[in-house]
Amino acid sequence: MTKSSIVSIPSNTKDVKIMNYINGEWVHPTTGTYIDNYNPATGQKSTPIPDSSSVDIDNAVQAAKAAFPQWSATPVAERAAILNRIADLIDTNCANLAVLESQDQGKPVIFAAAADIPMCAQFFRQFAQYIVKGISEIKSQTNTQATLKNITEMVPSVLKSTTQHVASGVAALITPWNFPMLVVCEKLAPCIAVGNTCVVKPTELTSITPYLLTQILQVAGVPPGVANFVFGTGINAGEPLVKHKDVRLISFTGGSLTGSRIGGIAGSLLKRVSLELGGKNPSIVFNDCNIEHAVATNVRAAYQNQGEVCICSSRQYVERGIYDQFVKGFRQKVLEEVRVGDPSNQQTFYGPVVSKQHMEKIMNYIRLAQEEGAKVEFLVNPNDTMVKSVSSDGRLTIKGLEGGYYIAPTLITGIKQSSRVVQEEIFGPVVCVLPFSTEEEAIILANDTQYGLGATVWTEDGDKLMRVMKQLNAGSVWGNSWGVSDECMPFGGMGCSGTSREHGKWSVEFFTETKALYTHNQS
Repeated sequence: MTKSSIVSIPSNTKDVKIMNYINGEWVHPTTGTYIDNYNPATGQKSTPIPDSSSVDIDNAVQAAKAAFPQWSATPVAERAAILNRIADLIDTNCANLAVLESQDQGKPVIFAAAADIPMCAQFFRQFAQYIVKGISEIKSQTNTQATLKNITEMVPSVLKSTTQHVASGVAALITPWNFPMLVVCEKLAPCIAVGNTCVVKPTELTSITPYLLTQILQVAGVPPGVANFVFGTGINAGEPLVKHKDVRLISFTGGSLTGSRIGGIAGSLLKRVSLELGGKNPSIVFNDCNIEHAVATNVRAAYQNQGEVCICSSRQYVERGIYDQFVKGFRQKVLEEVRVGDPSNQQTFYGPVVSKQHMEKIMNYIRLAQEEGAKVEFLVNPNDTMVKSVSSDGRLTIKGLEGGYYIAPTLITGIKQSSRVVQEEIFGPVVCVLPFSTEEEAIILANDTQYGLGATVWTEDGDKLMRVMKQLNAGSVWGNSWGVSDECMPFGGMGCSGTSREHGKWSVEFFTETKALYTHNQS
């Protein structure tokens, strides 16, 4: 690819040729090898991904290191203008980016166009505004003290203290496959806004839109070396990036096992690290809730984006007084409204899961639930003419897309709290619904997990709502809603769901070093 002043985003993954983006240039991996990539809707090969190595990583880190002094010294207004241009170019190319995101990841194109891609632009606008208006909350305070003790005398003085946030250096940004472009932008925008440079390592499963973002960055005027993208596997590219001596901080979103390994490496090398990891999120539904609203929202919370959302409500606890009514309503709502199929179809609620390997993992959990004697239902409307068949372990075959990685909306009841199906993150369209008898029991069940990312509570009793929300061990808790967010609020988890927080001032604080400055004038 050659440099251009015009962004040209194709409308089909077949027209995309992915290369690394290092020091403002698109280059092939030094290995000369590529990884097979597949369209999850069809199971057919898509554009291959560079199989980069530690050599490519070192080239990218050195480019970022060289670019850091000038970029960190670039006036805030100039950096903000570049971020706003990035946002404008994302908006201009939203339609094609959404199509490519859908083809690469499997999510419905209507979802990508309405949420994922617009939110990418919003992150850049948000942090452009933050650095101009000082959202990092740098505060200056004057303290008048009667005396300061010197070695030989007591002298009256005025002490002025202030904090300064300065860029840290080269950051490693490692991102997942469920929101390929969105999570890159979520990290990249604050990282470069405050003056850092970076190397981005997207997952090899969904690299297309992160790659196309490099074209937008160049046209928007991001200087060479400020944002470098290296594609490949975690072993060959991700681990060398985390271990690189010139990487000062690491921001990772992905699975808890990988996050734990990254955290261990970062700790041994004294690198700052932010980990946004998995979740097994509870929803507590009380007898006195608005049951129609609770059912509708919990269906969405279970199956949106194929259940491949870190805050999906995959454990739903319902008070016994309405348990049967809730399950019946849930089942009916799914049969009526959750259509699984071609992600390019505007009527599709969710599409295929991301890969064949992930599909098989989900089916293994479904088989485990069946072996344990749970009631497992595949909620597929018998009148859906696009569904060809459903296997005994939940695989859907869609007419015309027989090779795709589709899983039926799966409802599991009659399962024990101790089951691995309840305790482990499945990250697919599988939900367990269990009963509870008392408020205290609900809290115990909800908190009975190694994770702590999200939770929801459903009740019309305002006092009970706040009482229960405050007792749940989760980084984000919703009352009578799910998934709505304030971009200025922190996002992150407890326990095996991660460390640190992202968004707003929390991202600014992570990506900067804080200095305390003291001056005093003797009178």
